[in-house]
Amino acid sequence: MNTVYTGEQVRLRPFKDAAEYQWLMAHEALEPNAHWGIWYYPQAEARKDFEKNGLLLTDGYSAFAVEHLASGECIGYEEYGGYKPGRPSDWVGTFIRKEFRRQGLGVEAKRLNLCHLFESFPLNVVYADTTATHKPAQRGLELCGMKRCGVRRKAHYYKGRFVDIPQYYILRSEWEQLAYRHKVKRGL
Repeated sequence: MNTVYTGEQVRLRPFKDAAEYQWLMAHEALEPNAHWGIWYYPQAEARKDFEKNGLLLTDGYSAFAVEHLASGECIGYEEYGGYKPGRPSDWVGTFIRKEFRRQGLGVEAKRLNLCHLFESFPLNVVYADTTATHKPAQRGLELCGMKRCGVRRKAHYYKGRFVDIPQYYILRSEWEQLAYRHKVKRGL
């Protein structure tokens, strides 16, 4: 299993250490997403999760650091749920620091994560979701080759109202047809 995937603008790699991961979690807490709101994750829990194996499990929640190639900075993370035998699906999610958004970096990070998941595990499908108000995220999922497959109605409460959660998917057979996967550099 490769743990480093490099695209044209970003690299997915393991976090350097728990401090880098916690620094990124602190950034996320200071930059509430305009569509999801604040995601609070206690620092002690973050460190405990990291210490298991640097957040690169084969069977549980895992995350890569997203490194900006031009600056070498850790600009976000790309996460997934972890493969479970007998369950041929997984999910992905992305956090990119505010000053690096709207540059295609999150799209490329998600594409790299899809390469990791389909190349490392016997998955048939990968899912993602976002809020109905988060049009840039919806477009980003589509740019990764994902298709909308449904909506969880009024499933998220934020800013005093319930909002819909559109769901997206990509099948292994669809991912295998995408040209971007041939441009990815794998390994160090």
